[in-house]
Amino acid sequence: MNLAPDIIKGVDALLHSEKALWRVATDSIKSDTKAILSFSSKRKTADLLLENKGIARYRIKPDITIPVRPQTMHLSNPDFTIKADLLKNKDKLQLAELGNVSLRLEKQYKASEAAARKEIEEIFPGFKISMRSKGANSIFSKLERMIIKGNKSIKTDEEARQIIQDAIGGRVYLKDLTAKDVTDTLNTIKIEGKSLSTTEKNLVQRLFNNEKLSETELNLAEKLAKPIKNALAEKHSEPAFKQFMLSGLKDALDRNVTTFEKLEQAGIRKDLLKELKSNPNIHPLKMTEINNYKGINGISYFSDKQIREFEKLQLATGERFDIITCSENIDLAKYGLEGLTKEAKDAIKATGYTTGQINVTLKDGSLAEIQVRGSGAFGDYQHTEYDALQDKNTLGKVFKDFINAMRKLSKQELDEYNRTYISKNFDYYRNPELGIKSTKPQLPAKFDSVLSDESMKKLHELDELEQSVKMKTFIPQIEYGTESKTFVS
Repeated sequence: MNLAPDIIKGVDALLHSEKALWRVATDSIKSDTKAILSFSSKRKTADLLLENKGIARYRIKPDITIPVRPQTMHLSNPDFTIKADLLKNKDKLQLAELGNVSLRLEKQYKASEAAARKEIEEIFPGFKISMRSKGANSIFSKLERMIIKGNKSIKTDEEARQIIQDAIGGRVYLKDLTAKDVTDTLNTIKIEGKSLSTTEKNLVQRLFNNEKLSETELNLAEKLAKPIKNALAEKHSEPAFKQFMLSGLKDALDRNVTTFEKLEQAGIRKDLLKELKSNPNIHPLKMTEINNYKGINGISYFSDKQIREFEKLQLATGERFDIITCSENIDLAKYGLEGLTKEAKDAIKATGYTTGQINVTLKDGSLAEIQVRGSGAFGDYQHTEYDALQDKNTLGKVFKDFINAMRKLSKQELDEYNRTYISKNFDYYRNPELGIKSTKPQLPAKFDSVLSDESMKKLHELDELEQSVKMKTFIPQIEYGTESKTFVS
């Protein structure tokens, strides 16, 4: 599937076809303009009906618009109560006012992005960090979905903000483990109280090197592999986990919701308490939720031991927050999800999606979601599956065939696709993070090739290319009416 030439050739044509619309807004820009809202010259019968209600479309990205009401955009809260039943019925006035809320929240979130980045970089020195605020399209989609799902009513922007929660999205990237890390773990780990024999170490090492094993050897190696992988995962995430804990402990002490004595009584790790007392450069961070996602056979980023430390922090402070995780000791492949708690079930993703996510409150009160991730990028472009199934308007035109193929899958076919292919790809990309070699899974012949890992990656890259070219001349704009008008917020 070689889409690159077609997409690249089409980019210039696309720009030429839309440049006339963009030029209207571009020509009217002044140096002191903070935000431009312009009107397209195209007018359709449908637009006349919407105009009578004061509704327009706001183009927030080159290929994405959301409904707005220009005459009420200056307000600081919705013009009227936004209600779940009306949104569910696609009431245009309700959707347009929700668009106004989304644009206002985007502006607030963007204003706090630089401070958020600085704060997270201070907490995680030496780590690769990425950070961005939530955009209007994402805000609009989440508000619409969550208001309907929760049967909520929204009277203020603040109520909408509470629904969004994660105004800022950040990632802390972990460094891949090395062959030495694997060897050290094999030499020190104890399984059921026993160290590994030389034969067992060699078998597991051969398995991790992707070498051929007999059936008997393979059965023994795979039995030992799971606890060893969990130990490697703990080693992998320990540097980031330690910073989360130290900052959480510092925050609790600064707010006087605990004491060193209570922390010691709760059984907090001694090395953490020692550093907390001796290191003056620890920055506080308040955690509000922990999500430790993995597939049914996957390896979480946070180990059971690390989750226990988070729980001890809760015990010492008396402040409870949700911890969504499933124990690494449960054989889900054998026993399934039946009988698990809701938190454990929620931690298991059918696609195999694997990440550690910690929701936090920043200094300025902004809410952020900080993901702990390895070097594998599969989770970035695999997210197109979720977007396609949720009918989100975040996917560009290059994803048309992918979306159509995804929506044609029956529930049974989708389950099979995730179980036999997507979840195996998460394992394939996770293994090298742990210093383990891996064999790439092949897409079963029954599925359209556009649904392959390679196709998703290529489409993601082509979409990024197309959007980056379009953004060079793109200006956010309101589109409707017979004349071109410019508004400054």
